[in-house]
Amino acid sequence: MARCPAGHDSAAQDYCDVCGVRMDARGPGRVPQPCPNCATPRTGRFCEECGHDFALGDTTQPGSLRTSVPPRGRRTGPASAPSAPTSMPGLWRAVVTADPAVYQAMADRGMLDPEELAFPFPARTQVRRVPLNKPEVHIGRRSQRRGILPEIDLGGPPEDVAVSHRHAVLLARPGGAWVIVDLGATNGTTINGTDDPITPHHEYEVRDGDRVYVGAWTVITLQKG
Repeated sequence: MARCPAGHDSAAQDYCDVCGVRMDARGPGRVPQPCPNCATPRTGRFCEECGHDFALGDTTQPGSLRTSVPPRGRRTGPASAPSAPTSMPGLWRAVVTADPAVYQAMADRGMLDPEELAFPFPARTQVRRVPLNKPEVHIGRRSQRRGILPEIDLGGPPEDVAVSHRHAVLLARPGGAWVIVDLGATNGTTINGTDDPITPHHEYEVRDGDRVYVGAWTVITLQKG
């Protein structure tokens, strides 16, 4: 195990697999890696100015889930049969935030115990923007040991422990559309604040501005353009 400049033990030798900072960032003559979006010098995994995730291009791996027929409504059949390759729509992104109102609603319904799982208030103002630049964009929590490296990584800091390691996946569809599939997550996935989770392993088409709720406090807003 190597130790990163921030003091974390990391199995990776190039970038810390805890905070994402370059392992030799403080070496002599090293220039901090700039953010490709706003040119802010890198100090950790996420850009302090725009929320860009530096680790996406370093550690994520393409998935293999394919579904059958592109949906024309909110729900289609089970996500099991193979299909032809899909198009790669551009200009979509996922904006990830921690919402205390979601956390409080779950606590009020007895779905979590505030004494055991506290809301990470410093994370309330943090916003991450993840480009949907692959045919599959996975939502979950990373596990180096199990080889799980989701593009939308909710493994922290702060870690939303109510999110399954393989929670859900966003899939590109022809014509620039996207669908979401819950992968059988323990605590389910909801869209736009409804009480009923979506059916696991079924496709649901998502639209510009839709909000996906996962875990104890995480809201993922999908934006086009």
